[in-house]
Amino acid sequence: MLAILSADAHADASHTAEVCLTAAARALDQLLADNRFSRESAPELLAIDALTTYAFEHASQSAATEAQLQSFARRGAQILGQLIAQRV
Repeated sequence: MLAILSADAHADASHTAEVCLTAAARALDQLLADNRFSRESAPELLAIDALTTYAFEHASQSAATEAQLQSFARRGAQILGQLIAQRV
């Protein structure tokens, strides 16, 4: 996961949700672009899944309002959904 986060691993904790979502999307995009669908890519896919989970978990715990959480959830689903639609 640290490799996927790269320099963003040192970002301020208040940006955890955004950083994790962005890193997960970037890694998923690369995985799909490279057509890496074999078992060898499973560890990377698991890291992407974990980062996505962390992003949504952090957002649920740190959002000041329900509207903020809903906005983050919609945007996250849209970002990841668009990657899938574009690449698959």
